[in-house]
Order: sequence, then structure tokens, then C-alpha cells
Amino acid sequence: MESILLLIFGIGFIAFGIRHNKKIHEDEGFGSNGSIIFDFIAIWINKLPYWFTKTIYLLIGLGCLIGSYFTYF
Repeated sequence: MESILLLIFGIGFIAFGIRHNKKIHEDEGFGSNGSIIFDFIAIWINKLPYWFTKTIYLLIGLGCLIGSYFTYF
């Protein structure tokens, strides 16, 4: 079960990392929807440079895919 969740998260983070561009980075944020956690994440993501955020998304996705592979076998 863990390998399936890691696989889904891995594919999701890689897809989000690929689609992440400068315009999305400037517009990124979850708005004020009342969630303290999402607002905190949005503040820190907006402070990071575009290339660093894109790299982090891709590395998290790759890590999840590798973790999925190792937990499956």
C-alpha cells in the first residue's frame, strides 16, 4: 500500500515540477482559505527562487518514485 501512495505522490510531484514555470511561481499561493498550514507553505514557497522551487518539486517526486520502488521489492 505504501508503494502505491509513494508512486502516486512521485508522479504528482514530477508532473507539478514539469508544469511549474515563472508565471505560475508568481501566481502561486493558496490564497486566504482559512488554512494556517497552506498559508504558511505558500508564504515560504513565494520567498524561494523559481529554479529552486522547481528543483525541489522534481527531487521530491524522484525521491517518492525511488522510495516506491524500494518498498515494492
